[in-house]
Amino acid sequence: MRIGEKLSGEPMVFYQAGGLLDCYRQCGLYSLCQSFNYDVETHKCELLALNNTITEPVVNNIIMDVPNRQSYLFGSCENHVCPNNTVCQFEGPDHSCAVVGCHGNPDIEYVNITSFDAKSLWLLNETVLYACVAGYYPTLNATCSMNGTWSPFKCVPFNGCENRGICGGNATAEGEFWIFSRDLLAWVKTHCRAGFNGKYITLNEINTFSTPILLKDPITCAQVPADPVLPTMGYTNFQKMRVFYFQRIYVDNFAYANSTFTKQNFGSAGDCVDNDVNDTNSDCGLIGRFVINTNGTGLRIKSPVTWETWGVGGRVGNITRSQDGHRIEGYCGSVVGCGGCQPTELLLELDPNYTPPLDSATHFKCKALVTGE
Repeated sequence: MRIGEKLSGEPMVFYQAGGLLDCYRQCGLYSLCQSFNYDVETHKCELLALNNTITEPVVNNIIMDVPNRQSYLFGSCENHVCPNNTVCQFEGPDHSCAVVGCHGNPDIEYVNITSFDAKSLWLLNETVLYACVAGYYPTLNATCSMNGTWSPFKCVPFNGCENRGICGGNATAEGEFWIFSRDLLAWVKTHCRAGFNGKYITLNEINTFSTPILLKDPITCAQVPADPVLPTMGYTNFQKMRVFYFQRIYVDNFAYANSTFTKQNFGSAGDCVDNDVNDTNSDCGLIGRFVINTNGTGLRIKSPVTWETWGVGGRVGNITRSQDGHRIEGYCGSVVGCGGCQPTELLLELDPNYTPPLDSATHFKCKALVTGE
């Protein structure tokens, strides 16, 4: 016993004791209790699960370890071996073990052990905050049930921007987040748009698509400014691309794109021939150009990609792809009228050689489900 000192650490149970011996007796009824703090003025009794050697000076406080139990204080609980989440209750020659809480970590994948270890004994109906590691949330709140076991929750990954508000966070927060793709079986750096659940991938390089505001002379192949500008002509640069389950790109989503004149779909290009000239020359070059570049995103366009023609006289020209698969550049256009090319679909796969830095996006952290379920 030490006077004028207080053991540090999170108490497992607080009592308003009837005196020092009562505090001592209460500690002995718990298998977990190894020591206690007792305030001689307020009679506050703090039961601790560890025999901690770290103390601080506190006037009017008494520290006592409980290495054994004296029979005259504990009766039939003298030699009890009650489970750690119970308290011994003696009734004449017999005793019983009453459940008072939960102890230890649930055997669940991705559980946040640090959170559960914050307390040696969690009281009945008490909920553990941040029960899952960053990036995961519990299917049920981790609550100590009346039978002394944890609620049957699992830790599942945040797999969409729609999960932003599930744990009481900002349901419309905009920014870069790590989202788990069940299709790719990997974490993907994803941009969540304010007030919108769609998923976007931020593009670090230039992604540009054009049907130039020029007319090709079919005889001389000269390029002259179009006057008036035809409906298919325009330029679009994408800063972000919207994705469908991280499998396919929405080619016609322009939420994060800048366009001049007519919007150009992602992956498309074209040009126009001057129809007022009554001759054609298929040898004129195609000037519609597209550049797709996913470098630095952790994703790339899955091979092979098929381009189909659109418009009148559409042609697919030279298309090249970088060795690392990040950059695809191509030229498309028309030999008569306005036409060009567009991808039948653009599918995505993980970049096997690059993952964005962990600190370049935020992992969602779940304090607790807002529904309490």
